[in-house]
Amino acid sequence: MRIAVGGFLHESGTFVDTPTTWEDFARTGAWPGACEGEAMLATLAGLNLGLPAFVEEARGHEIVPVAWAMAQPAGPVTAAAFARMCDTLVAGYRAARADIVFVELHGAMVAEGHDDAEGELLRRIRAAVGPDVPVVGTLDLHANMSTRMVEATNLLSAYRTYPHVDWGDTGRRVAHWLDRVRTWGPRPARAFRRIPFLVPVTAGCTLISPTRELYATLEAIEAETGVHLSFTPGFPPADIADCGPAVFGYGAEETTVAAAVDRLAAAVVAAEPAYAAQRVVPVAEAVATAIALSRNARRPIVLADTQDNPGAAAPSNTTGIIAELLRQDARDAIVGILHDPASARAAHAAGLGARLDTAIGGGLAGPGQAPQPGPWTVTALSDGSFEGTAPMLRSKTVEMGPTAIVRQGGVEVLLASIRQQPIHRETFSHLGVDPRARRIVALKSSVHFRAGFQEIAEEVITCAAPGTNLADPADFDFRKLPAHIRRRPMAP
Repeated sequence: MRIAVGGFLHESGTFVDTPTTWEDFARTGAWPGACEGEAMLATLAGLNLGLPAFVEEARGHEIVPVAWAMAQPAGPVTAAAFARMCDTLVAGYRAARADIVFVELHGAMVAEGHDDAEGELLRRIRAAVGPDVPVVGTLDLHANMSTRMVEATNLLSAYRTYPHVDWGDTGRRVAHWLDRVRTWGPRPARAFRRIPFLVPVTAGCTLISPTRELYATLEAIEAETGVHLSFTPGFPPADIADCGPAVFGYGAEETTVAAAVDRLAAAVVAAEPAYAAQRVVPVAEAVATAIALSRNARRPIVLADTQDNPGAAAPSNTTGIIAELLRQDARDAIVGILHDPASARAAHAAGLGARLDTAIGGGLAGPGQAPQPGPWTVTALSDGSFEGTAPMLRSKTVEMGPTAIVRQGGVEVLLASIRQQPIHRETFSHLGVDPRARRIVALKSSVHFRAGFQEIAEEVITCAAPGTNLADPADFDFRKLPAHIRRRPMAP
């Protein structure tokens, strides 16, 4: 078979003012920049991503590489960037004259003029290749699914782990299902159910209940029925009509697919009280608890600064958790990643051991943006380039740009120039700092940090310092969310 492959991924927060431009897709950081053609296959080979894993599993078929691009979560994608990548993909798929089209997507992209950006992209792809060519692909677990996305495709498969350690496995899974997809014909049976409440980002972690058990239920129903199922808990920081969790499936026969999807959707609805029982701890309480626990702990207490998670479009520059650690006189604590290119440059200019009297962090509009005053002592410097080993990404090279660690009292802060989550322990260790030797490690992340830090943590405390990625989705000022969707589990 001749298979055309490409990808276009972005997680868009509509409550964030910073738009996502083409330069953001072109930039190399936590993952490669935009790439096309044969160079795309070489660039992505070996990474834990959907497209290269699909290609690896589809060995023996003729692969036609089109284009791939991904940008850090931020505000909606500009119209120009969306049009540029859509045009590239659609033209490439049309020219490929392939037997199957594969596309790696996120599922929570919003673009200027298109709240359902992936639905629009898939509509264009379907129009280009015609009704009889199977269109298949992968999705992030945090997709905000639409009926248009399901109806335009023959199979979409979402990740089943958060942290997304099965990112590549999802691409392999799509390759495994190709033979069945072809037997279903050009119009497979499909079913789609929207869940009537929003799931907080932190609650979707598959290492904890109830999401862990829901994916076990999904796999059991799938094995029993032969229906391909996905459960997407959604991405709450997006004010669009399709925001929220969904269950959907594909198969050979309408009644069987609908029944399987209904069973899984019922299990998700039944888990609503368990979702509601989860708690994010206020930052002052979280720091006090971490200090108390660290006195007798053999491993670090990890604080997750979820409301400044750059993986959910936050700026990763707020100072609330730094201020609280200093206020409570925390010892042997380190915070990262604080996105502050100016302070990182200043640290490099001053040199190792130098004193910086300037404040760090903050400076934008919004909560938590008060810069944290100096003085700071520069304790480590690097170019921010390292090989990451956490199983979520398995990156060839991570680029953070000019990077520094500065200290005040018992608190260190890692400053970086390229915004991203701290997924790998090498984020710190490439600077000579072993996070296992710190009493408290505070990470600007909601869940993905667990891929690299869960195993070294005595305990993980998810806390709410001031920030834009609100831990409680009911606190967002939704205007487009349908009235029947509860803004948090068990809400009115």
